[in-house]
Order: sequence, then C-alpha cells, then structure tokens
Amino acid sequence: MNTKSIFVVGLLSIGFLFGVTSCKKKGCTDDTATNYNSSAEVDDGSCQYATPTASATAPGGYTPNYTGTFAALIGIKTISTTSTPIGPIDTEIGTAVAVFSEDGGANFMSAGTVDANSNNLTAQSNDSYVYVPGTSNPNGISFGSTVDWNGTGAAWPTFNASTSQGFSTVAEISSGDVDLSTSYTASCPSVLNADSVYFGVYGPDGTAFVIVAGGTSSHTFNAADISGLGSGQGYVQIVGINYDPQTIGGRSYWLLNETVRTKSVSLN
Repeated sequence: MNTKSIFVVGLLSIGFLFGVTSCKKKGCTDDTATNYNSSAEVDDGSCQYATPTASATAPGGYTPNYTGTFAALIGIKTISTTSTPIGPIDTEIGTAVAVFSEDGGANFMSAGTVDANSNNLTAQSNDSYVYVPGTSNPNGISFGSTVDWNGTGAAWPTFNASTSQGFSTVAEISSGDVDLSTSYTASCPSVLNADSVYFGVYGPDGTAFVIVAGGTSSHTFNAADISGLGSGQGYVQIVGINYDPQTIGGRSYWLLNETVRTKSVSLN
C-alpha cells in the first residue's frame, strides 16, 4: 500500500467511523503509520504518515496530489441502511474533516477556528479538524449543493473557500457477506456524479481497498486481497468522491465532497 493511498484512506476512515458505533478501544490501527497503537481495536482516523507520493491506486482512479503546501477540506455524508418491518430506512449523518500542511501531510498546522457551513470543527491533538455530531445536532451538518469553508487563521493563514460541486449519489450496497477463501465483489446498483469511487472491506484484522474511476459501481477483490482481513463482523464501504482543486492566496486547497455508504457484513 503506497503512502499516498494510506493518507487518502485515513481521511475516508473518519467518515466511516461516524457511520458505525463500537465500544472497542480506538486509536490508529495501521502499523505503517508513525503513531500506530498496537492496543487499538478500532481505527479513529488519527493515523499520521510520512510524506505521500502522488499516484492513483488503480487504472482510472484519481486522487489529489497532496504534496508540498496544501489544505484538504472534506465534507462527508455518511449513509447507513437499517432493515425494518416496513422496509430499509436510510440514516444520513453529515460531518467534515480539514487538514492543513506545508510538508505534504507529514505534519498538520493550526488554522485557528475552522467552520464548514457555519458549523465549527473541533481541533484534534495533531492539528487536524473534525466536526463531531452531538446530542443537540445528532444528524450533523446539513449539506446542500454548496459547501462553504472558512478559517480564522493561525500558523495557516485566514481563508474562505466554497464549492458548488455537490455530492455524488451512491445506491444501497447490494453485496452480501464475505467468504475469505475466494474473491469478493463489493457492489451497488449505481454511483452517480463522482470523480472517483472508493471500495473498501473492513475486517477485524485489516482492510482491503481501492480507488477507481467515477461511475464504477462494483469492484472485485481477489482472494489474496481479503484473505488476511480476519473472521468476524466487518463492514463494506462504497464512497463517491468529488474533487474541486482551488488556489487561494497562492496555496493549494482540495475541496472534497464524499458520499459514504456502509454496510455491516460477516467475514467467514
């Protein structure tokens, strides 16, 4: 797994964590990260990595060029589907993540107070920013077609940014449980209005993932990809990602909108 891909997945996993709940100990579970926690059972999106290199993780897949000085401003819609006697019901939670760096993501910088659509993000110990839905706003940020960002400035300068690219539409995941002895296809009926699509399978012992071209609605992981994920409960995730690169004050800003679909599965 190249470090560029790891960095992207680290950001995606934050949205994933808002779609599920767990009583297990949280921390960085990726042993390639600089702050790997061997006792953590659930990844909390805090992983930090060495400077990423620019490359796509699959033919046609597109990921931003996170090098040098950049900001990544990520609006995330997480959608979980619950089966009920009257049929499946989707629950949508809106959150946001922001990071600012002058060394390609090896370290993050404080940008003061950071807001997405007038919702204040909480600064983390590593100077990343995360919006956490609470009891007063359990569904989180309500995203429309436009996402507005601003920061009051600190080590990173004051900024205002806006994107009207909207969010992709990811249909309900149709793939079922995972047989670890053979290939597995993660799929949904359609992914619309996405620049790239992320497919991931999360198991107790690891993750298999790939980023492919927009519009792709299925991906087959071979047996070698998933054999080490571990038996037990896990999750399949399909994410439609939109990118809006901008230059503000001479600095690169990547405004990303992500629609995250997650489904609980058994891995056997």
